Amino acid sequence: MSLFALNRFTADSNIEHQFHSHAPLDRLDPTRTNVSSTIRKAIRELTAIEAIVLTVDIRRSSAVLKESIEIPQYAKILDDFVAEFRTVLHYHDGWFDKFTGDGFICYWLVEKSFADCMDLVLDFCCSVMDNFRSYYYPAFVANMRNEPSGIGLSIGVDAGPCYLTPIVGDLTIIGSPIVGSVRMCDACPPYHLVLNAYPGSRLLESMNSVCGRLSDELAYEIETKSVATKEYPEGQVAYSVKFYRKGERVFD
Repeated sequence: MSLFALNRFTADSNIEHQFHSHAPLDRLDPTRTNVSSTIRKAIRELTAIEAIVLTVDIRRSSAVLKESIEIPQYAKILDDFVAEFRTVLHYHDGWFDKFTGDGFICYWLVEKSFADCMDLVLDFCCSVMDNFRSYYYPAFVANMRNEPSGIGLSIGVDAGPCYLTPIVGDLTIIGSPIVGSVRMCDACPPYHLVLNAYPGSRLLESMNSVCGRLSDELAYEIETKSVATKEYPEGQVAYSVKFYRKGERVFD
């Protein structure tokens, strides 16, 4: 067996172990992961899978760290947030890719309806921003000498074909949507959600208006806008999402 084939065999044998760190959980049995045979085959054969990718960034995280009174406490709050983030993500059928130091990359693999998958994505985004604002932000503030402005959670979204493959023993998503989601996140103010052109236009095509509903209490509105990015300083087409609970704006 060649060295390449041996490495591939070792990577394949570790896939099941990697699923427990990255894949969504079975709703009836949290000790098991919920990964379809189609996804397993795509990973094994390294074929493209359509994915909706999120980049989540804690704005001004370096300022939070600098102003922290107790660095271990800062680390504990961050660890608690990451742990809850992953749990909520997995129960929204999402996959966790990596922690980036001041944010995360996660994704959904689209096997059926793109619109239904986007509903899960949007519900998750609202939930995680709400949790950060109501619990984790006050916990950070309680551990800071001074409270810098502009702290909050920003989320950028893109979609398209991606590949899942082990790299240095860890299951990793690769594809242009990762770059697109990072670009949208960089252009996104705190407590805002920005979709790149492709997922935004596809979501709108499935709707009867610019407004949609995720539950009896939670609704959202999509607005087409131009955002300036590093690649397109004069602006590119994107879509911002605003959330409403019982008719009131959730994030101002």
